Amino acid sequence: MRLYRSQKLMRPDLQAHVYSGALLGNMRKLKGLCPDGTKMCAVVKANAYGHGIEETVNILKEAEVDFFAVSSVYEAIHISTLVKKQKIFILEAINEFMAPDLIDFCGKRDFHCTISSLEAIKHAAIVLSGSNHVVNLHVNIETGMGRCGVDGEYAEKLIEKIDACENTRLAGVYTHFATADEEDLSYAYEQLANFQEFLDKTKIRQRKDVIVHAANSAATIKIPEAHFDMVRCGISLYGYYSRPMADAPVDLEPVVKLQAPIIRLKKIPKGHAVSYGCSFVTKRDTVIGIIPHGYADGYWRAFSNNAKMIVAGKVVDVVGRVCMDQVLIDVTDVKNVSVGQMATIIDNDRESACSAYALADIAGTICYEILICIHAHVTKIVH
Repeated sequence: MRLYRSQKLMRPDLQAHVYSGALLGNMRKLKGLCPDGTKMCAVVKANAYGHGIEETVNILKEAEVDFFAVSSVYEAIHISTLVKKQKIFILEAINEFMAPDLIDFCGKRDFHCTISSLEAIKHAAIVLSGSNHVVNLHVNIETGMGRCGVDGEYAEKLIEKIDACENTRLAGVYTHFATADEEDLSYAYEQLANFQEFLDKTKIRQRKDVIVHAANSAATIKIPEAHFDMVRCGISLYGYYSRPMADAPVDLEPVVKLQAPIIRLKKIPKGHAVSYGCSFVTKRDTVIGIIPHGYADGYWRAFSNNAKMIVAGKVVDVVGRVCMDQVLIDVTDVKNVSVGQMATIIDNDRESACSAYALADIAGTICYEILICIHAHVTKIVH
C-alpha cells in the first residue's frame, strides 16, 4: 500500500482507496476488445475522474498504455515529469492567444495537441520558428457532436497548413461521439459514416504516421468499427460504463472506494429534529454518527435524507441536511458502533446502495459527476 501526499490540505481520515489491480484489469479488458496493435489512450483529465491524476498515472505508466489524455496544457505539465514512455495528448485546442512559453513547452516535451484554426497554426509556427521544436497536432473533425470539431472542408485547409509549416506536424485526426453510450446507436453510426467519408476523401489512412482515433469508452465497448488506430478510454478505465449496461462484453471493476470516519456518536430522542431546516425528525430514539464529509468535500446537498452509506457491512441512512463539512447517518442498528469506525461513502461495487450509480440517480446526474466530486484534499491510498 502506498500513500501519496502530493496535494496540500489533505486530511488522512478522508480516504479514497484506489485499487491498482482493478484499474490495470479494466485497462487490459478494454484493450482486449480491440484488434492487436490498437493504441490505448488513458484519459486522466479532471484529476483522473476524481481518482487522483498522479496516483493513476503512476499505476498505468508501466502498463500497455500509449497515451495519457488531459484536458489542458496545465494538466499536461503537471504529469510531464511522471511520464517517460507514453505521449501526452491535450484535448483543449491550441489557440492564437496561448502564451508562447506554453506552446514552446508543448514542442519541447513532444506533447500532442489539438488544433482548430488557421490562426492558431500560424501562431504556433511563429513561436517555434528558428527552434528545432516541432509540435504534434491533431485535428478534431466535426461529425455530429456540435462542439469542438471543425467541418471537413476547413479541416483540409488545416492539414494543408500544418504540412506546409516546418515546426508543425500532423500527428492525428479524430472525432468524438455524442451518443455512443445510448441504446440507440443510429446517430453514432451516422457520425462514424461521416468520419469515414472524410478519411476516404483525404486518404488520411494512407499516412502511416497519422493516428486516426474516434472511440471513447462507450464506443470502445459497443462500436468495434470505431477502434481505428487508437481508443480513448476514460470512465470505463475506472470501472463504470457510461450508464448502467446489461450484458456488457467486459466486466469492469470500480477502482475507488471513498471512506471517512465517524467522529462523534450522539443519542437523539424520538421526535427530535436533525440538522438544518429540521428536514428530518427522528421516529425513534436514534444514534447519530457524524461524518466529517460534506458538500465542501464534494458530497452533494441533494443527498440529504436520500443517500445511503455502509458501516460495518450494514447499509445506513443519511439523515438531515448535508452540511458544508459534515453529514449525519443513522447508526442505531449497527452493533458495537464506535467513534473512529469508517463509513463507506462511495462503494467500489456498482450494485451497492452507495455506488456512484446509486448516488447519481439520487442527484439526477451521471456517475462521472459523482466521481469527479471526490475532492483533491481527500487522501488517495493506492493498493
